[in-house]
Amino acid sequence: MATPPPPFTKPNAVEKLFAAETEALRKAELALTRQQLSDVVYEPFRDLVKHHRRLLRQSMKLTTLSDSVQLQLRTTTRELTTVLARVQELNASLLALQQERDELFAMAVHDLKNPLAGMCGLAGLLADGDATPAEVPEFGRNIVQLGEGMLAAVADLVDLHRYEEGSVALRLSPISLVDLAERIRSPLAPAAERKHIRLTLHVSTPEVAANLDSEVVLRIVGNLATNALKFSPVGSAVEIRLGHADHLFYMEVADQGPGISVADQKKLFTKFARLAARPTAGESSSGLGLAIVKRLIEAHGGKVSCESALGAGARFRVEIPAPAVLG
Repeated sequence: MATPPPPFTKPNAVEKLFAAETEALRKAELALTRQQLSDVVYEPFRDLVKHHRRLLRQSMKLTTLSDSVQLQLRTTTRELTTVLARVQELNASLLALQQERDELFAMAVHDLKNPLAGMCGLAGLLADGDATPAEVPEFGRNIVQLGEGMLAAVADLVDLHRYEEGSVALRLSPISLVDLAERIRSPLAPAAERKHIRLTLHVSTPEVAANLDSEVVLRIVGNLATNALKFSPVGSAVEIRLGHADHLFYMEVADQGPGISVADQKKLFTKFARLAARPTAGESSSGLGLAIVKRLIEAHGGKVSCESALGAGARFRVEIPAPAVLG
């Protein structure tokens, strides 16, 4: 007799059917061998059983192959689903990059083209001799202001790209809070004077030196204070406060500007954020300053918050973990 097929590893309806058929064939062969039949009668029945067994084995192979194919199809489907999800993620990333590129282009057109046009116009008046002697210094100051705004916008783009491409390398060293306050005041004073804004700095703990990256801190408070000056009306006040408490270095920048709505507060610290409030003296704004602030504060392991209401100004507070050194 032919060797019976191997036992099934997973009992299910189809396997039970094959098992029953195999057993029926075994019994049929056994019954035929017990009968004293002539070869004329026996051979056809034996061939029939043999062919039936062969057919059964082939059916079993096809069923096993079908199960394997279905399993592979399920596996392939799962893999395709995963790949499709990844493709959708990549598409979303590409759309975000395209949107960012469009926003960058719009910013470049608005924030670089307009100042360039203004500079060219003022320079043309000076070159043609159409400016009066009294106007020449004013035109020169305007050209410088426009150029500084353009340089600041380009610097923001370069810095944000650099910060997002890699980590911010911190160079920590003790710095006196009094010295830090003076380094903050110097570059801000001209902009404050142009708008007749009273700029005050307070050091709550003058005897303390904090272990910080002073250049990074200067960039953070500089961006916050520059924004405060841009959005503050002429003749108002901007206050900067530095201090150290509970192992935290903190700084606050408060202004008397138009304030920030609840809706706009949700967009703070995002790239290319365009808020409802506009600079009060036509200053340029790339919409990147606060995004850079957030990235630098996170590099220091700190946090930033904003308190504001429409018509009531805004107060930004930065907290950075930093050991204190008594002076």
